[in-house]
Amino acid sequence: MAVITYDSLPYFDFSVYRPISMFSMFTASLLLLFTDFRFKKGDLFLLLFVMYSTGHSLIMSIGYEDAGSSFKHVVTLVFGLSMYRISVYIAEQAKENPALIGWIAKSLIIAFVPPLAAGFLQLMDSLFVRSGFSGAFTGLFSEKVYKGRIQMLSGEPSWAAIHMLSGGLLMLYMYKQGFRKHLILLTGTAVLLVLSFSAYAYSVLLTAIVIYVLVTNKHRGRMLLVLGASIAIVAIGVPFLLETFRVSGYFTDRFQFDLNKLYRTDNSFYIRVVFPAIGFLEFAKHPIFGVGGGYYYREFADLLLKHFSDGLKFTEVYDLVFVKPDMATSRNLLSKIFAEEGIIGAALFTGFMISIFRSAGANSYAKFAFALCAALVMNFDSYSFVNFWLLIGFIRGGFFNKLPAVRAAGGIDTNSMKEMKLIA
Repeated sequence: MAVITYDSLPYFDFSVYRPISMFSMFTASLLLLFTDFRFKKGDLFLLLFVMYSTGHSLIMSIGYEDAGSSFKHVVTLVFGLSMYRISVYIAEQAKENPALIGWIAKSLIIAFVPPLAAGFLQLMDSLFVRSGFSGAFTGLFSEKVYKGRIQMLSGEPSWAAIHMLSGGLLMLYMYKQGFRKHLILLTGTAVLLVLSFSAYAYSVLLTAIVIYVLVTNKHRGRMLLVLGASIAIVAIGVPFLLETFRVSGYFTDRFQFDLNKLYRTDNSFYIRVVFPAIGFLEFAKHPIFGVGGGYYYREFADLLLKHFSDGLKFTEVYDLVFVKPDMATSRNLLSKIFAEEGIIGAALFTGFMISIFRSAGANSYAKFAFALCAALVMNFDSYSFVNFWLLIGFIRGGFFNKLPAVRAAGGIDTNSMKEMKLIA
């Protein structure tokens, strides 16, 4: 957890799309094989999904004569399953031994203080200095530096947004549990989130609030007010701030809310709309079984040329069609599942998510974490999505469930004043 925000490290030639925390979580999950920790009852759907997806992908690799794509797909499934298992284990252990909550609190500080410091450095650069000086430091952690953007120590502003959203929820919960220092972290994260001017971050947050309102009756009126205030901030406040601070850049055009213009001129917006749409077109052609795990790209170029050829003016789209077609992805987990796994795989994964939702019970934090997970995947499609599995595992393991103080103290040595202070 302490390295969840670090998508790369200085002086290591490593892809920013594979956060280093996935390796520590995978290694830790291997140690679970030497314990009596087992999957939960609701995890049957997930296990069936992984087995179906793996077997189907390997079978399709024979016909496609492309074992490499199947292998990469299976690896992401294994990593995702491993990250989920270790997250559930952490949550359960924290319930049994409240002293571990303190370690989680410390891990959040380690994970977010340096990235937040970098984010405020980038903020100062983008709003006041405007020289690009922060790029020298950011470049140590990222292969690509976005001038004028808040990306913290992440490879892209979208990754930074994911860390701020998921980390912010954990900070809020830890603050409510008595860790007062996390209010400083939470405040800094909130400020950066607003001033990142990330359309993706705002979209995810608004979507999560809408999902939360739809799936729960608790605090519905209050959350509707929060939703209205959030929409007002994005629609009115953000454009005002952009004008006040004279912020310019490709990303500012998104807040004119001219979707037709964005579709024609904004490469990122085009990809986030068209690539998932192509996934559902693939599902329409292969509704039962899908095209096979890891093989979204097989029909991508043909469908894009047939229905969305106007996007070839964008360099990234052109390259994915003619230069490196095997690198095309749906950019949306929902689209990916339907396209590659068909209705069978989609039903299994949906069953798993329903079981997770039931695990949330009436807990507001757990339900919002579920809503946030559902919203986060609209721009990411990898099964090795660390933030997603961390929150999903915490929901399953009951991390957000408050324990009575007497029960919490039950497993603690009462002679240890330090641990008693931590419980207090």
